[in-house]
Amino acid sequence: MKTLFFLLCVCMVWLQAEALYKVTPSQMVLMDSLSDDETQGLVVHDRNGSADVEEEVISADEYLSGGDVVEEEAPLVDLSGIRSDKSRIALLVPRKVIGGYANSVANAILAYLIHQEGHFIFEVFDSRTQNPDDLKLALGKIHQKGYRLIIAPLTPKGANTLASLEHDALVYVPTVNSVDIQSPADNFLFGGIDYQMQIDALLQYANDKIVIFGDKSALAKRLSDYIRQKRLEEIVYAKQLKNPKASLEYLLKKNRRLKDASIFLNMPVVSSSLLAAQLTRYKVPYYNLLSTQVNYSPLLFTLTQYPDRKKLYIANAISEAPFVLQDINQVIGSDIRFNWIDYAASSGIDYIYTTYIADGKARIFPEEMISQQLYYDTRIMRAGEGSFYPAGLPEAMPSVSEAPVR
Repeated sequence: MKTLFFLLCVCMVWLQAEALYKVTPSQMVLMDSLSDDETQGLVVHDRNGSADVEEEVISADEYLSGGDVVEEEAPLVDLSGIRSDKSRIALLVPRKVIGGYANSVANAILAYLIHQEGHFIFEVFDSRTQNPDDLKLALGKIHQKGYRLIIAPLTPKGANTLASLEHDALVYVPTVNSVDIQSPADNFLFGGIDYQMQIDALLQYANDKIVIFGDKSALAKRLSDYIRQKRLEEIVYAKQLKNPKASLEYLLKKNRRLKDASIFLNMPVVSSSLLAAQLTRYKVPYYNLLSTQVNYSPLLFTLTQYPDRKKLYIANAISEAPFVLQDINQVIGSDIRFNWIDYAASSGIDYIYTTYIADGKARIFPEEMISQQLYYDTRIMRAGEGSFYPAGLPEAMPSVSEAPVR
């Protein structure tokens, strides 16, 4: 009966929040490739302070009962004013920049707060862009409402701009790694993946003949630069693909530089899948395929045949979360199994909630916050016939977190 009531509560919260997300977002793209050009519950404000959708606020008190929140000393910044009988969290999103991730991150945070079965106040503030004036205006609204915990999915440029404007609140940026910030302020925390660490892990599986394929995105350039820093003398071929959907016979067929090579796929899953399929079609005798987090997606099993991915190794920073939390995320439209930004948002809010708000609550996620950066355990995964499984284990023994794709 208790389980049924809990699921009913989740559905009620989701149905009320659904209208918020009918604002059409920009086309969803890789976050790493982007560049700039007393209320209770969940509401959204634009940069002028007006709501995109007139929405009745959602209060967890109406549906869920939670334990008392006990005061504790904050370890990083003075946030003595945040502890009350409610958790107060603001989400700052530049919707024109991050597009669909605005909805996805909001859903992931909401799912975590619901899972904790506590009291919370959660508002979404849309700055539209990452321009200083727009961010400053959004921060003014956040400060006016008394929020001192801010989650801000931004690009590195946006994070640097925000750091120059915000000095009092605790800010968590789930989309940026601290190495990409010029001088991280003491009140900022970061949750972005360390791609250098993932490249280092993948290079353990590379031989002494390296080929790099990428698109023209900023992330592809960064990944290629990391590889060059480590193994420049072993790179025999590197190519930026203008249109990976086109036939690549002229590049792949009888290309001697690809023979027995470790090939890095520095492209999103669709482009990488098409390239892998063409490598199979033209019978290229490569050594193996290597990729970072960008290709850790169930789409891989839909877009490729098993022979295309049989020699593929993928770096993954996502650990297993409780099944109940995974289910809540799925119900309200986020994904903490394969979407690393949703996962980073969830793990970061878990750290903030258990460190600053709910004394005595145990962490749900395993990542530690080290020097203001969420630290991930990078694992190398294989793409089997129907699921991902850790490299080094037989395919017949997939990891528990990687259930077969249906």
